[in-house]
Amino acid sequence: MKRSTTRAVRAPRVLAAWLAVVLALVLLGACTPGKKAQDDQTPQVSVTGTFGSIPVVTFRPPLPLTESSVETLIEGDGRELAEGEPVVLTLTAYDGEDGELVDNRQVGEVRTLMLTKEDVGEDLYPVLVGAREGSRLLVRQPVHEKGMDRMLVLVLDVRYTRARGEPVTPPEGLPTVEVAEDGTPSISLPDTDPPGELVVQPLVRGDGAQVRPGQDVTVQYTGVAWESGEPYDSTWAAGKVPRTLKLDETIPGLRDGLLDQTVGSQVLLVIPPAQARGTDTLVLVVDILAVSGGQDASVVPAPTTSAPD
Repeated sequence: MKRSTTRAVRAPRVLAAWLAVVLALVLLGACTPGKKAQDDQTPQVSVTGTFGSIPVVTFRPPLPLTESSVETLIEGDGRELAEGEPVVLTLTAYDGEDGELVDNRQVGEVRTLMLTKEDVGEDLYPVLVGAREGSRLLVRQPVHEKGMDRMLVLVLDVRYTRARGEPVTPPEGLPTVEVAEDGTPSISLPDTDPPGELVVQPLVRGDGAQVRPGQDVTVQYTGVAWESGEPYDSTWAAGKVPRTLKLDETIPGLRDGLLDQTVGSQVLLVIPPAQARGTDTLVLVVDILAVSGGQDASVVPAPTTSAPD
Protein backbone atom coordinates (compact mmCIF):
# COMPACT_ATOMS: atom_id res chain seq x y z
CA MET A 1 0.00 0.00 0.00
CA LYS A 2 1.45 3.35 -1.02
CA ARG A 3 1.78 6.16 1.44
CA SER A 4 -0.46 9.14 0.87
CA THR A 5 1.42 12.28 -0.12
CA THR A 6 -0.85 14.30 2.16
CA ARG A 7 -0.09 12.16 5.21
CA ALA A 8 1.03 14.21 8.20
CA VAL A 9 3.76 13.46 10.73
CA ARG A 10 2.72 11.78 13.95
CA ALA A 11 1.24 14.05 16.60
CA PRO A 12 -0.14 11.87 19.41
CA ARG A 13 -1.18 14.77 21.58
CA VAL A 14 -3.25 16.24 18.77
CA LEU A 15 -4.87 12.85 18.19
CA ALA A 16 -5.53 12.33 21.87
CA ALA A 17 -7.09 15.78 22.10
CA TRP A 18 -9.24 15.05 19.07
CA LEU A 19 -10.26 11.70 20.53
CA ALA A 20 -11.25 13.38 23.77
CA VAL A 21 -13.61 15.53 21.72
CA VAL A 22 -14.91 12.45 19.94
CA LEU A 23 -15.46 10.60 23.20
CA ALA A 24 -17.26 13.62 24.60
CA LEU A 25 -19.34 13.41 21.40
CA VAL A 26 -19.33 17.13 20.81
CA LEU A 27 -17.81 16.68 17.36
CA LEU A 28 -16.92 13.79 15.11
CA GLY A 29 -15.33 15.63 12.23
CA ALA A 30 -17.31 15.00 9.06
CA CYS A 31 -18.48 11.58 10.09
CA THR A 32 -21.14 10.97 7.50
CA PRO A 33 -21.15 8.20 4.92
CA GLY A 34 -19.17 9.34 1.90
CA LYS A 35 -19.48 8.16 -1.66
CA LYS A 36 -18.92 4.43 -1.69
CA ALA A 37 -15.52 3.57 -3.10
CA GLN A 38 -14.71 0.54 -5.22
CA ASP A 39 -13.49 -2.53 -3.32
CA ASP A 40 -9.95 -2.14 -4.59
CA GLN A 41 -9.89 1.50 -3.52
CA THR A 42 -11.15 1.05 0.02
CA PRO A 43 -8.44 0.34 2.61
CA GLN A 44 -9.16 -3.02 4.22
CA VAL A 45 -9.98 -2.82 7.91
CA SER A 46 -10.87 -6.03 9.73
CA VAL A 47 -12.68 -5.92 13.08
CA THR A 48 -13.25 -8.97 15.27
CA GLY A 49 -14.76 -9.41 18.70
CA THR A 50 -18.24 -9.61 20.13
CA PHE A 51 -20.53 -6.67 20.71
CA GLY A 52 -19.61 -4.82 23.89
CA SER A 53 -16.06 -6.22 24.02
CA ILE A 54 -12.89 -4.36 23.12
CA PRO A 55 -12.51 -4.85 19.36
CA VAL A 56 -9.44 -6.28 17.67
CA VAL A 57 -8.80 -4.11 14.63
CA THR A 58 -6.44 -5.26 11.88
CA PHE A 59 -5.20 -3.20 8.95
CA ARG A 60 -1.99 -2.32 7.15
CA PRO A 61 -0.83 1.13 8.29
CA PRO A 62 -0.53 3.82 7.26
CA LEU A 63 -4.04 4.16 5.88
CA PRO A 64 -4.27 6.62 2.98
CA LEU A 65 -6.54 9.62 3.35
CA THR A 66 -10.00 8.81 2.01
CA GLU A 67 -13.55 10.00 2.42
CA SER A 68 -15.23 9.28 5.72
CA SER A 69 -17.44 6.20 5.79
CA VAL A 70 -19.66 4.25 8.17
CA GLU A 71 -20.15 0.49 8.00
CA THR A 72 -22.47 -1.64 10.13
CA LEU A 73 -20.44 -4.61 11.40
CA ILE A 74 -23.10 -6.05 13.70
CA GLU A 75 -26.78 -5.34 13.12
CA GLY A 76 -28.47 -4.88 16.47
CA ASP A 77 -31.90 -6.16 17.42
CA GLY A 78 -32.75 -3.51 20.02
CA ARG A 79 -34.84 -0.39 19.73
CA GLU A 80 -34.26 1.98 16.84
CA LEU A 81 -32.63 5.20 18.00
CA ALA A 82 -34.78 8.28 17.58
CA GLU A 83 -34.39 12.02 18.07
CA GLY A 84 -34.57 13.16 21.68
CA GLU A 85 -34.12 9.71 23.23
CA PRO A 86 -31.21 8.44 25.36
CA VAL A 87 -28.24 6.77 23.68
CA VAL A 88 -25.45 4.78 25.34
CA LEU A 89 -22.20 4.41 23.40
CA THR A 90 -18.75 2.87 23.67
CA LEU A 91 -16.01 4.15 21.36
CA THR A 92 -12.60 2.69 20.60
CA ALA A 93 -10.27 4.63 18.29
CA TYR A 94 -7.14 3.57 16.42
CA ASP A 95 -4.56 5.72 14.66
CA GLY A 96 -4.55 4.92 10.95
CA GLU A 97 -0.92 6.01 10.80
CA ASP A 98 0.52 3.18 12.91
CA GLY A 99 -2.42 1.01 14.01
CA GLU A 100 -2.06 1.92 17.68
CA LEU A 101 -4.81 2.83 20.11
CA VAL A 102 -5.14 6.60 20.21
CA ASP A 103 -5.67 6.74 23.98
CA ASN A 104 -5.96 3.48 25.90
CA ARG A 105 -7.14 5.35 28.98
CA GLN A 106 -10.49 5.81 27.24
CA VAL A 107 -10.86 2.21 26.06
CA GLY A 108 -14.17 0.70 27.13
CA GLU A 109 -15.48 3.95 28.58
CA VAL A 110 -19.25 4.26 28.29
CA ARG A 111 -20.93 7.52 27.29
CA THR A 112 -24.58 8.39 27.95
CA LEU A 113 -26.19 11.18 26.00
CA MET A 114 -29.43 12.46 24.55
CA LEU A 115 -29.75 11.89 20.82
CA THR A 116 -29.85 15.50 19.70
CA LYS A 117 -27.57 17.48 17.42
CA GLU A 118 -26.55 19.56 20.44
CA ASP A 119 -25.46 16.52 22.45
CA VAL A 120 -23.87 14.29 19.83
CA GLY A 121 -22.91 16.84 17.18
CA GLU A 122 -24.39 17.49 13.76
CA ASP A 123 -22.15 14.96 12.03
CA LEU A 124 -22.66 12.00 14.34
CA TYR A 125 -26.39 12.67 14.62
CA PRO A 126 -27.40 11.22 11.20
CA VAL A 127 -25.16 8.19 11.80
CA LEU A 128 -26.99 7.32 15.01
CA VAL A 129 -30.59 8.17 14.13
CA GLY A 130 -32.17 4.94 12.91
CA ALA A 131 -29.35 2.72 14.18
CA ARG A 132 -30.46 -0.13 16.41
CA GLU A 133 -29.22 -0.83 19.90
CA GLY A 134 -26.88 -3.79 19.82
CA SER A 135 -25.17 -2.54 16.64
CA ARG A 136 -21.43 -2.17 16.12
CA LEU A 137 -20.35 0.48 13.62
CA LEU A 138 -16.99 0.96 11.92
CA VAL A 139 -16.13 4.57 11.12
CA ARG A 140 -13.21 5.58 8.92
CA GLN A 141 -12.60 9.26 9.56
CA PRO A 142 -10.04 11.68 8.10
CA VAL A 143 -8.78 14.19 10.65
CA HIS A 144 -7.24 17.58 10.01
CA GLU A 145 -6.04 19.77 12.86
CA LYS A 146 -3.21 22.28 13.02
CA GLY A 147 -2.01 21.28 9.58
CA MET A 148 -1.91 17.55 10.33
CA ASP A 149 -3.82 14.98 8.28
CA ARG A 150 -4.37 11.32 9.02
CA MET A 151 -7.09 8.68 9.23
CA LEU A 152 -8.74 7.51 12.41
CA VAL A 153 -10.50 4.17 12.68
CA LEU A 154 -13.31 4.13 15.22
CA VAL A 155 -15.38 1.20 16.40
CA LEU A 156 -18.62 2.33 18.00
CA ASP A 157 -20.96 0.07 19.99
CA VAL A 158 -24.55 1.26 20.43
CA ARG A 159 -25.41 -0.16 23.83
CA TYR A 160 -28.85 -1.17 25.08
CA THR A 161 -30.79 1.27 27.26
CA ARG A 162 -32.93 -1.31 29.09
CA ALA A 163 -32.55 -4.75 30.63
CA ARG A 164 -32.47 -7.78 28.33
CA GLY A 165 -32.56 -11.38 29.49
CA GLU A 166 -34.67 -14.12 31.03
CA PRO A 167 -37.53 -13.05 33.33
CA VAL A 168 -37.28 -14.19 36.96
CA THR A 169 -40.37 -14.71 39.13
CA PRO A 170 -39.80 -13.02 42.51
CA PRO A 171 -41.14 -14.43 45.79
CA GLU A 172 -44.30 -13.01 47.33
CA GLY A 173 -44.16 -10.19 49.85
CA LEU A 174 -41.75 -7.95 47.94
CA PRO A 175 -42.64 -4.73 46.12
CA THR A 176 -44.08 -5.50 42.70
CA VAL A 177 -42.78 -4.00 39.48
CA GLU A 178 -44.60 -3.32 36.22
CA VAL A 179 -42.64 -2.33 33.13
CA ALA A 180 -44.09 -0.06 30.45
CA GLU A 181 -43.59 -0.71 26.75
CA ASP A 182 -40.67 1.72 26.66
CA GLY A 183 -38.97 -0.06 29.59
CA THR A 184 -39.94 2.37 32.35
CA PRO A 185 -40.60 0.47 35.60
CA SER A 186 -43.22 1.43 38.18
CA ILE A 187 -43.12 0.17 41.77
CA SER A 188 -46.05 -0.84 43.99
CA LEU A 189 -45.32 -1.25 47.69
CA PRO A 190 -46.91 -3.88 49.95
CA ASP A 191 -48.83 -2.78 53.03
CA THR A 192 -46.21 -4.18 55.40
CA ASP A 193 -43.20 -2.95 57.31
CA PRO A 194 -39.97 -2.85 55.31
CA PRO A 195 -37.40 -5.60 55.84
CA GLY A 196 -34.49 -4.78 58.09
CA GLU A 197 -31.83 -6.22 55.80
CA LEU A 198 -30.76 -5.65 52.22
CA VAL A 199 -32.94 -7.48 49.69
CA VAL A 200 -31.50 -8.27 46.26
CA GLN A 201 -33.97 -9.83 43.83
CA PRO A 202 -33.25 -10.20 40.09
CA LEU A 203 -36.32 -9.61 37.93
CA VAL A 204 -34.53 -10.14 34.62
CA ARG A 205 -31.30 -12.14 34.39
CA GLY A 206 -28.95 -10.90 31.69
CA ASP A 207 -26.13 -12.90 30.13
CA GLY A 208 -23.49 -10.16 30.04
CA ALA A 209 -20.38 -9.55 32.12
CA GLN A 210 -20.53 -9.73 35.90
CA VAL A 211 -20.26 -6.56 37.94
CA ARG A 212 -16.92 -6.55 39.77
CA PRO A 213 -15.48 -4.39 42.58
CA GLY A 214 -14.02 -1.10 41.46
CA GLN A 215 -15.91 -0.92 38.19
CA ASP A 216 -18.00 1.80 36.65
CA VAL A 217 -21.56 0.58 36.11
CA THR A 218 -23.94 2.21 33.64
CA VAL A 219 -27.55 1.86 34.77
CA GLN A 220 -31.14 2.93 34.42
CA TYR A 221 -32.96 3.11 37.73
CA THR A 222 -36.08 4.31 39.45
CA GLY A 223 -36.78 4.39 43.16
CA VAL A 224 -39.25 5.18 45.91
CA ALA A 225 -39.09 5.52 49.69
CA TRP A 226 -40.88 2.57 51.34
CA GLU A 227 -42.28 4.50 54.31
CA SER A 228 -43.77 7.41 52.36
CA GLY A 229 -44.09 6.03 48.85
CA GLU A 230 -42.50 9.23 47.60
CA PRO A 231 -40.34 9.03 44.46
CA TYR A 232 -36.63 8.90 45.19
CA ASP A 233 -35.05 9.46 41.78
CA SER A 234 -35.31 8.11 38.26
CA THR A 235 -33.19 8.13 35.12
CA TRP A 236 -36.35 7.27 33.18
CA ALA A 237 -37.80 10.76 33.68
CA ALA A 238 -38.19 12.98 30.63
CA GLY A 239 -34.95 14.65 29.60
CA LYS A 240 -32.74 12.28 31.58
CA VAL A 241 -30.24 9.67 30.41
CA PRO A 242 -28.77 6.54 32.04
CA ARG A 243 -26.07 7.17 34.63
CA THR A 244 -22.61 5.73 35.05
CA LEU A 245 -21.84 5.09 38.71
CA LYS A 246 -18.48 4.46 40.33
CA LEU A 247 -19.47 1.34 42.21
CA ASP A 248 -17.09 1.87 45.13
CA GLU A 249 -18.37 5.41 45.68
CA THR A 250 -22.11 4.83 45.62
CA ILE A 251 -24.32 4.05 48.63
CA PRO A 252 -23.40 0.74 50.30
CA GLY A 253 -26.71 -0.99 49.60
CA LEU A 254 -26.58 -0.20 45.91
CA ARG A 255 -22.95 -1.28 45.71
CA ASP A 256 -23.56 -4.58 47.48
CA GLY A 257 -26.76 -5.22 45.54
CA LEU A 258 -25.13 -4.82 42.13
CA LEU A 259 -21.96 -6.81 42.82
CA ASP A 260 -21.91 -10.12 40.91
CA GLN A 261 -25.06 -9.25 38.96
CA THR A 262 -24.75 -9.41 35.17
CA VAL A 263 -25.09 -6.87 32.39
CA GLY A 264 -28.58 -7.06 30.92
CA SER A 265 -30.16 -7.80 34.30
CA GLN A 266 -32.90 -5.89 36.07
CA VAL A 267 -32.60 -6.04 39.84
CA LEU A 268 -35.02 -5.08 42.61
CA LEU A 269 -33.20 -3.71 45.66
CA VAL A 270 -34.70 -2.95 49.06
CA ILE A 271 -32.07 -0.96 50.94
CA PRO A 272 -32.43 -0.30 54.69
CA PRO A 273 -31.52 3.18 55.99
CA ALA A 274 -28.18 2.04 57.41
CA GLN A 275 -27.04 1.13 53.89
CA ALA A 276 -28.71 4.07 52.18
CA ARG A 277 -27.17 6.95 54.13
CA GLY A 278 -30.54 8.27 55.18
CA THR A 279 -33.63 7.66 57.28
CA ASP A 280 -35.80 5.92 54.67
CA THR A 281 -35.81 2.42 53.26
CA LEU A 282 -35.15 2.77 49.53
CA VAL A 283 -36.73 0.55 46.90
CA LEU A 284 -34.82 0.65 43.63
CA VAL A 285 -35.32 -1.08 40.30
CA VAL A 286 -31.99 -1.06 38.44
CA ASP A 287 -31.32 -2.04 34.83
CA ILE A 288 -27.62 -2.90 34.39
CA LEU A 289 -26.55 -1.69 30.94
CA ALA A 290 -22.75 -1.85 30.89
CA VAL A 291 -19.61 -2.16 33.01
CA SER A 292 -16.13 -0.80 32.46
CA GLY A 293 -12.82 -0.48 34.27
CA GLY A 294 -11.91 -2.16 37.52
CA GLN A 295 -11.16 -5.85 37.25
CA ASP A 296 -13.05 -6.38 33.97
CA ALA A 297 -10.58 -8.11 31.65
CA SER A 298 -12.69 -7.17 28.65
CA VAL A 299 -11.51 -3.57 28.83
CA VAL A 300 -7.83 -4.44 28.43
CA PRO A 301 -6.83 -3.15 24.98
CA ALA A 302 -6.46 -5.96 22.48
CA PRO A 303 -3.35 -5.95 20.29
CA THR A 304 -3.67 -4.47 16.85
CA THR A 305 -1.67 -6.14 14.12
CA SER A 306 -0.87 -5.12 10.59
CA ALA A 307 -2.45 -7.05 7.77
CA PRO A 308 -0.02 -9.26 5.84
CA ASP A 309 1.23 -8.15 2.47
